[in-house]
Amino acid sequence: MAGMTLGRKTEFVAAAFLLAMTIGHVVMFISLVPSLRSGYQDFTIFYTAGRLLHNGPASKLYDLGAQYQLQREFAPHVYIRRGPLPYNHPPFEALLFLPFGYLEFWPAYLLWTALNLGMLAISLALLRREFEQIRWLSPATVVLAATGFFPIAIAMIQGQDAVLLLLICVLALVSLARQRDVAAGAILAVGLFKFHLIIPLLLLLAIRRWRILVGFLPVAVALAAISVAMLGWHGPADYVHFVLQLEKSGAGAGIRTYEMPNLRGLISYLPGFTANGAPTILLTLAASLAIFMIALHRIKAGRDFIGHSFALAAVTAILVSYHAFAYDLCLLLPGAFFMFSGITEAQGESPKHSLLLALLFLTPLYVLLGFRLSRFCWFAVVVILLFAVLARSQTARPERSEVV
Repeated sequence: MAGMTLGRKTEFVAAAFLLAMTIGHVVMFISLVPSLRSGYQDFTIFYTAGRLLHNGPASKLYDLGAQYQLQREFAPHVYIRRGPLPYNHPPFEALLFLPFGYLEFWPAYLLWTALNLGMLAISLALLRREFEQIRWLSPATVVLAATGFFPIAIAMIQGQDAVLLLLICVLALVSLARQRDVAAGAILAVGLFKFHLIIPLLLLLAIRRWRILVGFLPVAVALAAISVAMLGWHGPADYVHFVLQLEKSGAGAGIRTYEMPNLRGLISYLPGFTANGAPTILLTLAASLAIFMIALHRIKAGRDFIGHSFALAAVTAILVSYHAFAYDLCLLLPGAFFMFSGITEAQGESPKHSLLLALLFLTPLYVLLGFRLSRFCWFAVVVILLFAVLARSQTARPERSEVV
């Protein structure tokens, strides 16, 4: 009874903290409405892709000139841009936004925001229903944890596709918990619009559940075939060339490494290193390999329940990814729930875990690093600490067959 009381007190304090973060996010959104109506947000790239497909032909999808001309039509007040905010995602994802091309920009953005809220609600409902550790938390705490988590808030404000990726990963996680490995692999393949995150996540989870690959590969091939059907046989090569050219030129937003809370971003801004220098590349590769192998060894040991293994795989995928931004940290939410569940049970390591979770959910830290200092890459330190905790923490083997 004493442990339960302590857990509820901890949950109450956490809920109050999360409520404060949520209020801050609401205020942020309201203050940004004029800019959002003008087209400053990342949703511009998805709307551009949908409109280009709507107007046809699909070959214009990666034409920077066509993108810029279109964006000047629906966002003429964005004077700060001297070029387009480029659509640099795989061709097949553009099909998702084709229906939005029939709407004006602002209604399309509001519709996508409403869909994001719906996808977030489904994700939370699935997590609470499937996992006892999360079900024990009150619905209010679960909702506040999502609305008070800056990566989700900024994904919503920017109109990004990170909440969709979160839903895909939650569906895959639930499938794995139910021993439906083939279905989990097929679901993960749908998330290949962020292949730089999905592929390392898949490889880590498949080390003990190889049947994930049986479901993953056919869907991946189908998505590749759709892309070829849209752009022709040369399409995949053109897409890779387009992305590499953006990376080289730094055109548009989202290419700057100082915004990346991963190993690449952090190492790029260590003293004596440059963003694309050979020492940076070599050290990033070595550190990524070390992180990946540590996670692989832990997951392969098979002593953890699926929630912990997924959390470790998600943190690793973010750290070793070539691109990662604040909104991509949405994938850390399930792991944060599992960690908080351990804190409310008053485990011995709860003080340092509590501090780490507080940093993970501390919106002023995101604002300071991302907006004030323009060095969000330093948030990778928090992500590395989270990795270290997950890689070293002791977890009890579950009663059900939820081991990965």
